[in-house]
Amino acid sequence: MTGRVFDISRGCVDDGPGLRTTVFLKGCHLTCPWCHNFEGKSFRPEIAFDESICIGCKTCQQACSRTWSPDGWRIECTACGACAQACPSGARRLVGREITPDELVSEIAVDQDFFEGTGGGVTFSGGEPLSQPGFLFACASKIKKRGIHLAVETSGYWPARYVAKLERWFDLVLFDLKHVDLEKCRSELGTGSRDALYNLESILFSKLAVEVRITLVPGFNDSDDDLRQLAEFLRSAPRRPPVRLQPFHRLAASKQDLFDQVYPFAGLCPTGEERIMEAKELFADR
Repeated sequence: MTGRVFDISRGCVDDGPGLRTTVFLKGCHLTCPWCHNFEGKSFRPEIAFDESICIGCKTCQQACSRTWSPDGWRIECTACGACAQACPSGARRLVGREITPDELVSEIAVDQDFFEGTGGGVTFSGGEPLSQPGFLFACASKIKKRGIHLAVETSGYWPARYVAKLERWFDLVLFDLKHVDLEKCRSELGTGSRDALYNLESILFSKLAVEVRITLVPGFNDSDDDLRQLAEFLRSAPRRPPVRLQPFHRLAASKQDLFDQVYPFAGLCPTGEERIMEAKELFADR
């Protein structure tokens, strides 16, 4: 069995308790236009190209089995990685590599002293980690045998049967709650909110530790009415989890050229601290 990973980031402090190693799995079924992880959207490997550091040596063309022009290289590209491996400047980078659970655990094991010293562990993120469920749970079972704290960051859009496996292998779920409004979710995410809300309620019925995270996205879920709907849903949940309200940012705008994609939220302003404080007060009141 293999999975597809696009990054392994060490020393993370925002993905659960202590110092953490965050494993980013590739692929997500949602179509959130504000997503800041361009690398995690597609399930396929991709080539990221930074033209600003390209030295024009054409080594990439010589390494590729195809014939192409500098403007048309993405056409029929299979992301085999030959151009990235040959590129002397690092302008081309393969995003997405196959790895087995044993290989991943070996990479993670070198950080175990840091986990034990800080109360940290491993967090799976993405993309959507549960879009690769077989690989995720195979890795989790091996990591758990080492006594390492495990967390997963998820949007909740997956089959309900996975809740039992999460409860078995994971210590913490960081639940990215988008919205409770069915039509808003269907319009922006490509699917409704029913499955995600059902899965969140199921998790809250379990003994799993949960932190709900809500990113305040302009025009989607940041109005007072949107926030009231979210707060009312959480107030009626089986138990009331801690909630982290996060500001929208537009860091993905810097990745547009790397993947030759348009980031439609590039012109919007990041969420200000004042608005975050107002949202916190609204949640506290509810």
